[in-house]
Amino acid sequence: PFLYQQGKLKISEVTSEDILAYLDFLAYQRGNCNAARARKLAAIKSFFNYHVDSGQLETSPAALIKSPKITEREPDYLTDDECIQLLDTVSKRAWKRVKNRDMAMIVLFLHAGIRVSELINLKFTNVDLRSGCMRITRKGNKEQYLHLNTETVKVLAKYITNRPKALNGKFFGGPGSKSLDRTAIYRLIRRYLYLAGIHKGKRGPHLLRHTFCTRLHQKGVDPLVIRDLAGHKSIATTMRYIKIENQEQVAAIGKLEFGTI
Repeated sequence: PFLYQQGKLKISEVTSEDILAYLDFLAYQRGNCNAARARKLAAIKSFFNYHVDSGQLETSPAALIKSPKITEREPDYLTDDECIQLLDTVSKRAWKRVKNRDMAMIVLFLHAGIRVSELINLKFTNVDLRSGCMRITRKGNKEQYLHLNTETVKVLAKYITNRPKALNGKFFGGPGSKSLDRTAIYRLIRRYLYLAGIHKGKRGPHLLRHTFCTRLHQKGVDPLVIRDLAGHKSIATTMRYIKIENQEQVAAIGKLEFGTI
């Protein structure tokens, strides 16, 4: 419709100015962010490259157009006080029949940093509270053993005492022994965050996973250890959670002094 309004009915008539005008239209009329405009420009470039490769066009009008700059947002996370506030809300305001389950799930997200898919697929036989370990299936179907801290073992043990038996081997389930799905877990987390008065850009389970990584860094854990605990393939992913404060930079530079000058 945009090109039609410009009177351009053939791809051979489209110029770089038309594409720039379209990007401006997306920004100022549609309110698209830079990331959304960058995706659409990538699709446009691919479209014209195809027609160049097939010999229908000599050059692409999008070839020299630079992609909008995307500023990477720092991941949201909960402070220690907000974590305590969230857990207190679950303890006081959860429905009685699911309180222990909900507390166990949220503590696992906060203390083990697992993904939603890993929680949904967690098997009862893969949780060993005596040794304080559990085995999960990571991305790429890779298995990993995770150590559980004392708080997590305590909360999981409390859940197990009243856990529904008919869950087809799954550790967690819904009321009436129904299976839990991703949507149900997202709704559950959003509900407790709302009740706790916690408002963040992200409000699902991934916010709690972000919190896990960020809190480990704040407590001085090596980034390589955080990478392994979170199951990241690349250290670059882990570094997104690590914000180097100014005082840390000053302290780091100070360590280079010889002490003789």
